[in-house]
Amino acid sequence: MNTTKTVDRLNEYIIANFDKAISEGWIETYFQPIVRASNCKVCEEEALARWDDPGFGVLNPDTFIPILEVSGLIERLDLYVLGEVLEKMRQQAKIGLPIVTTSVNFSQVDFQSGDLVEKIDDIVSASGISKDKIAIEISDSSVITDRSRTIAQLELLQKLGYKIWLDNYGCGNLSFILSPRVDFDVVKLDMSMTRQSMTSGKARIVITELIKTSVGLGIEAIVKGVENKQQLDFLKEIGCGKLQGFYFCKPLPISSIFDRYQNGLQIGFENPKEADYYAAVDKISLHDIPFMKMNPGLMGDFFDTLPMAILEIDEEELRVMRINKVFERFLADDFPEQKDIQRISLKASENKVGSYTLSSIKRSLTTDKQIIIDDRTPTGKTVHMMIQKIAQNPVTKKYAVLFAIISISDAGKAIDSLSYNYIARALSEDYVAMYFVDMDSNNYVVYHSDGINRDISISDHGDDYFYDAHNNVDKRIYKEDEEMFNELVTKENIMKSIEENGSFSVTFRADDEIGIHYVNMKAVRARADKRHIIIGISDVDNQMKQQELFKLIQEERIIYSRMAALEGDFLAVYSVDLSDDSYVVYKTPQGVNFIGTKEKGNDFFGETLDRIKEVIHKDDYEGFVKNVTKKHIFDAINRSGSFSYKYRFLNNKVITYVNLKAVTVEENGEQKLIVGLINIDAQVKKEAEYAENLSAAEDMALKDALTGVKNKHAYAIAEKELNDKVLEGTVSDYAIVVFDLNGLKFVNDTFGHQKGDDFIKRGCKMICDTFAHSPVFRIGGDEFAVIAQGKDYDNLDSIMNSFDASNYTNKIRGEVTIAAGAARSTSKMFVKEVFEKADANMYEKKNNMKKTLLL
Repeated sequence: MNTTKTVDRLNEYIIANFDKAISEGWIETYFQPIVRASNCKVCEEEALARWDDPGFGVLNPDTFIPILEVSGLIERLDLYVLGEVLEKMRQQAKIGLPIVTTSVNFSQVDFQSGDLVEKIDDIVSASGISKDKIAIEISDSSVITDRSRTIAQLELLQKLGYKIWLDNYGCGNLSFILSPRVDFDVVKLDMSMTRQSMTSGKARIVITELIKTSVGLGIEAIVKGVENKQQLDFLKEIGCGKLQGFYFCKPLPISSIFDRYQNGLQIGFENPKEADYYAAVDKISLHDIPFMKMNPGLMGDFFDTLPMAILEIDEEELRVMRINKVFERFLADDFPEQKDIQRISLKASENKVGSYTLSSIKRSLTTDKQIIIDDRTPTGKTVHMMIQKIAQNPVTKKYAVLFAIISISDAGKAIDSLSYNYIARALSEDYVAMYFVDMDSNNYVVYHSDGINRDISISDHGDDYFYDAHNNVDKRIYKEDEEMFNELVTKENIMKSIEENGSFSVTFRADDEIGIHYVNMKAVRARADKRHIIIGISDVDNQMKQQELFKLIQEERIIYSRMAALEGDFLAVYSVDLSDDSYVVYKTPQGVNFIGTKEKGNDFFGETLDRIKEVIHKDDYEGFVKNVTKKHIFDAINRSGSFSYKYRFLNNKVITYVNLKAVTVEENGEQKLIVGLINIDAQVKKEAEYAENLSAAEDMALKDALTGVKNKHAYAIAEKELNDKVLEGTVSDYAIVVFDLNGLKFVNDTFGHQKGDDFIKRGCKMICDTFAHSPVFRIGGDEFAVIAQGKDYDNLDSIMNSFDASNYTNKIRGEVTIAAGAARSTSKMFVKEVFEKADANMYEKKNNMKKTLLL
């Protein structure tokens, strides 16, 4: 706004009384908490300036901040707020309250001077407060500034140890985020998107993508404007870790904050020692993991998103920290009596349904790898689950665990009647050895299967099974697993497990003539004989390797939305041994239709080229043969980490788009090529939908949420385009019209902000109806602008006269009146000059309206 020319009484008053407002306490610093999603504790705060004037009442920051920016007083206000923040921190330290990072809003105008960094650092250094407790928060300014100067000084502040925050993320251009000189610590999403999140699917998509983008950039995100539990639940589910809004607490002065602590009404500050733990929990999204539709025979229920939860566990209990809607539906369907449960006592859950799963969750705490398990629900379904340790709380020593349900299937029913003896003999082929142990004397007999006729014969015997096993008499237990084996495989543990569960089982590594390999030990009671047990040792090395492969596939599935890898429905996954190109393939039933029933082979690359002739679209065959070669695949992997090639299958005259994706992994010291064949038909449709949503998001970023007209960011873009045309000498005639609604403050103060919003909408409609052929921009709370070209430019004088007549009619009817001023451009005038003339004409009109009592 041009305050060097005709300005209204309020502008003059604010400038003239700024010093008095600070000294008399009319300007006061308020603080609004930023709350951690996973613990609902205050993890950070934002400092805000409030002006409670004895004459004008409470002044909106949108009113006085732009005036202070234009007048050059804004730096003094921002540094004053910084001093107030430091004083509050000193008071907190005296009474033993934790100090959290607090953001101070600095105008971009501040950074146009050369000594701001020195001033900030001098004030903070003198306070004794750690610099990392101060965040410098910036957003767009109402005054055009040199962003390169801003970025240069932000870079210096970050090097000194201050945190740098960016406000209104997603609503302006990306020049700040994309700058290589500043790594923003935090971005804050504009509250207008939060307010639309419960009514607009597009808004939810935009928020989700913005959160994912910030995570991908390594920047924490804060969502403002959280006002209800529905918004809170949605934001927690998509992985937003920090929230701000009236749902938690409105901005409060320092005195009120300390009063709340004295009266026990506080939210409570987060323990800084736990911050990294909760940050690790919060950054995991429970919302963006697309689920690949499986064979109906393997998957009874279909989820658009995997059922996921984050659990917290210690020795006594398990607690639900976060849970998505799909997991809640799973609990309601399969655990109806526990659907609302938030805590589970581990001791009380022993020997009950789910005890194996709880035991596996505890086991996950000892490893950084994912654990894949199966268990049964009370409804008889088999559930395939992934468990992954996230982090340990350094204060409470509790662990956070990610728990995901990968698939669910109904229990199968036996269809053949086979003799028990045949099954036992057939299964014995899988056992390396079997022991028949007398639990009274510990004597034992060793049996082996010949593996051909499935006959079992005695091969050895001993006097004390447990002594021999614990002392590794036959030297077959891998040295690194001896301690674990001796701790678990005791007479007491085996008998207790058999009594409670019907069997005892443990997997460990053997070291024998085969080499180091996985074996499983399983013990059951001999039939009709409580004195003896049967212990079977089976070679499960292949199963363990397959499980590791399956875990890799599931890991790709869970993280693919973040990495854009292996998208769509799996048709098949190949594991290729690079020493000889032999392979094993895992197929879905849909994949069988395309690649046949063969489960393994000796030449992956040669057999692939032979088979592809029968199923590929003829137009894609030449490109496939040229590109899908061992050399091309490994060149791409060495260059970028993966290989990807898209082509089309033609099956029964139906075209199906597929993607072949290849990566290398190391398994037990061996290099393997993992090749995924994925149906991406659905993805192609989603990409089209995403493009539409992206267009809507871009449109949303340039629209004013209240009125639906273009916002100040859109005006800035239009201004730049016109200025570029001025420089090129190609600009067409245009005019700028500036509008200011009369009486908005009176409406807000008298009737409330909802009536004020209605007042703004009616004023906007009046402008849009008058300038029907020109873009209308809302550039401030009660300020609008129009760029008139074409017919509106040619008829500008008559249009302005008509607008004046409408003002007169509206005054008589008690409707909205608007001061308006216009200015025409010349071929060499930049937009700012035209705007200043129009602005001055508008203020002249506003003063004339006051004189004629038209306001």
